[in-house]
Amino acid sequence: MDAALHQYINIATLVCSLAALFFSLLAAFPGLKEALTAIRDGVLWFALCLVLGGIGYVVWQHFH
Repeated sequence: MDAALHQYINIATLVCSLAALFFSLLAAFPGLKEALTAIRDGVLWFALCLVLGGIGYVVWQHFH
């Protein structure tokens, strides 16, 4: 994996994690809890897919 792609994946994952943390902090308000929890979970799943996709790409590149 070239350095630029690795850096982009790391930055995107960090942004998703920070967004999830932000939505977790906002979810402390009772009226917003359900909606923000759904958004946070979506962001976390996206970050997980991003990380797993990056790992899969590295493994694929290693074998080819």
